[in-house]
Amino acid sequence: MSDAAGTVPNGSLGAFSLAGLAERHARLALVLLFFACVLPGFFTLPVIDRDEARFAQASRQMVASGDYVAPRLGDEYRFKKPIGIYWLQTAAVKLTGLAPEAPIWAYRLPSLFAALIAVLVTHAVGLRLFNPRAAFIGAALLAASLILGAEARLAKTDATLLAFAVTGQMVLARFYTARAGEPVPLGWTLLFWGAMGGGILIKGPIVPMLAGFTVLGLLAWERRAAWLKPLRPLIGVPFMLLIVLPWLIAIFMNTGMAFFHEAIGNDLLGKVSTGQESHGAPPGAHLLAFFVIFWPGAALAAIATPWVWANRSLPAVRFALCWIIPFWIAFELFATKLPHYTLPAYPAIALLAGAALASGRLTPPAGWARVLALAAATGGVFAGIGLVVGLHLLAGRLPVEAVVLAALATVLGLWAAFRALRSTLEATYVPLIAQAVVLYGLGFGVAAPRVEALWVSPQIARSIASHVSCANPQILVSGFDEASTLFVLGTETRHGTGADAADFLAGPGCRVVAVTDRQRAAFEARQAELGAQVALLDTVSGFNLGNGRAMTLQILGAPATGAKGS
Repeated sequence: MSDAAGTVPNGSLGAFSLAGLAERHARLALVLLFFACVLPGFFTLPVIDRDEARFAQASRQMVASGDYVAPRLGDEYRFKKPIGIYWLQTAAVKLTGLAPEAPIWAYRLPSLFAALIAVLVTHAVGLRLFNPRAAFIGAALLAASLILGAEARLAKTDATLLAFAVTGQMVLARFYTARAGEPVPLGWTLLFWGAMGGGILIKGPIVPMLAGFTVLGLLAWERRAAWLKPLRPLIGVPFMLLIVLPWLIAIFMNTGMAFFHEAIGNDLLGKVSTGQESHGAPPGAHLLAFFVIFWPGAALAAIATPWVWANRSLPAVRFALCWIIPFWIAFELFATKLPHYTLPAYPAIALLAGAALASGRLTPPAGWARVLALAAATGGVFAGIGLVVGLHLLAGRLPVEAVVLAALATVLGLWAAFRALRSTLEATYVPLIAQAVVLYGLGFGVAAPRVEALWVSPQIARSIASHVSCANPQILVSGFDEASTLFVLGTETRHGTGADAADFLAGPGCRVVAVTDRQRAAFEARQAELGAQVALLDTVSGFNLGNGRAMTLQILGAPATGAKGS
């Protein structure tokens, strides 16, 4: 079905000439594009609250304890998600040889390579459903998207989940496009069910749900099921259970029903019915977020919509629509909404956009299409300017490399804007993707690491190292309970109220506390009751990335504690 969505005349997409090269060259180009988009900031961004810090700290404690069954965060079990991501992160850390105190980038490696796999498998799906140009353009849009770049930089589940999800969809596309009577090797069957099992170990039912919705959508649309025979559930389901059940049995024997109660009862079902952690939003929120987080490809996806509707009778387009629509609707109806929840649908969206562009039917673009492409280009220009201004205001400095990158992003954006008005969409998207590469370098590689206000836990660590005379002091943080404190300050770091901080500071040994402004009154009241003297060692300010609140922390110790640098 390589030509199911229409062929493209030779030379009609000169701006995307890489799409016409051999598959191995196209894959190499995608790998280079992906790393150009993702590597800036990968090694230099500190641990990010809230989810990344939680996953990375739980994996660090798993490495330290040797307990590979029940993850813990501090003194508590962490049963929000299954075990898969913790196993991958601990394996990555051990392979680097940096365990147990590995830097955060070591825990991000599974996300980095899973995101790359997702891009390459998306390209493979595009080759199966459409044609080489559509496959390359779609995979390139995914590789350059803001959302994939963000998830690839975070030590959490979603990039890995995407890799398993798109692998399962690749197998379904293989089955769906097989010719009548064509033998399908058993390996494809095992790959599908292996992806289902791996996805369950990463994030529960999401990957099987995506595959199930795709199959049900196609069955309802076409009223034929013969293409599903290669699934061989009598072989595949036991294989999937062989992947999933050993850990489920082990966690049940270790902790009883605690995991199932927390992961299914509280986390999964809770997100369906209520907006957890202030992440509730009405239906349509995912669609609005799409136009930001899938930049720069979102504009092309919107432009492709009439082409997709006109070609909905084509099997390849039907498959992609059944991949996207039921899954998307389900997450629009769920009460809890975070932008990455719909990420498993994005490869199909990217491929439809690529197929529309590769068809040649979007050339020349309509007036409204030019407006959308122009908005994508000018949005990138404003983003670059905003990053420089934000860096100057928040960090109080403006490095030369930030100015150079912002200027380059502006030039590329203006070039793309000119082409959006005067040329083709193919010609527009070359500078647009180049602009994305530059902006990610500016935002993730230059600006974010330099804004100290975003990184409160590293600030606390530097302050204690500079102002506390003893080695390895006992630490309590009051009013800032994010997991980054454990990852940066040490697993033994305690949390408590302001009163707890005063009691803690009165204990024996070298002790230091960090108390937020919200807990300061409670600390002082309890300190007065105890009649203890404390020394103000330092003050740090910043933003709690977990809840977006500004805060100030006082670093306090007993009078003898702060001899160093006082």
